[in-house]
Amino acid sequence: MLWILLSVGTAFFSASEAALTRHGFQHASPSSAVVAPLIFSLPLFALTLPFLEPPQLQPGFWSVLALLVPINAAGYYLQNWSFKSSPLSLTVPFMAFTPVFVLGTGFLYLGERPSAWGCLGVLVTVVGGYMLYADEKGGVLAPFRAILRERGSVLMLAAALVWSVASVMGKQLILLSSPIYAGCVFSLAHNAALLLFLLLIGQVRPRELRPRIRHQLGLGLCLYLHIICHFAAVSMTTVAYMLSIKRLNGLFALGFERFLFGQPMLRHRLYGTAWMTAGAVIIALMG
Repeated sequence: MLWILLSVGTAFFSASEAALTRHGFQHASPSSAVVAPLIFSLPLFALTLPFLEPPQLQPGFWSVLALLVPINAAGYYLQNWSFKSSPLSLTVPFMAFTPVFVLGTGFLYLGERPSAWGCLGVLVTVVGGYMLYADEKGGVLAPFRAILRERGSVLMLAAALVWSVASVMGKQLILLSSPIYAGCVFSLAHNAALLLFLLLIGQVRPRELRPRIRHQLGLGLCLYLHIICHFAAVSMTTVAYMLSIKRLNGLFALGFERFLFGQPMLRHRLYGTAWMTAGAVIIALMG
């Protein structure tokens, strides 16, 4: 099915963003890694709009957009705050919980009702995504135990909840317009607003961007393709299904770590891979 291919494309391009960020911004500030894809994807979204047939915008489009931009930006802020507050092994596993939250927000906001098999596939994928980055030494429950003492774990769980709201609002934006148009308009508004905010608080540092032009162009292109695939895919299926397949970005990220950065493939990550693959198969065949 086309939505599955587009969702896998979303996973690949989002994982590519992470790999390029790690490869090109090891010694730069976190804000520079956020700013680069925002800046260099803006022209791509702007140049796409003139080639699209303008959709018939339904009432509520601009009000949904006005709410979605700050909500999505809040998710980015919480994620980056989480990364700076605690080890990745205690924060990244909670990113996998967005599809579970979407089972609730998708029903409340859009009336989406995944099948029983589909819900099972979502849950299996989430378990796999959690296991993928849980710390083997601390045990699979280490991130949950860390909630009591690690601010970053709580922040990432909050980010997952925020994105569960943003994701269903993004689909609402599509229903009020068209997929690619909604993706481009949202990205232009979101990127510009977030860049303006970072500029006002002094987090845009041009001197850190100049030496990394190739990485920045690559990041901009990956973010552009990520958004286009995301909005196209989510227009064809329920949000929870699409986000579950998108969470396969963890598998692509592991592949990049293994073959580009020489990181070992730990046992718990193999288990997580198996669970995520099984969940994706359940969603694809029975959801």
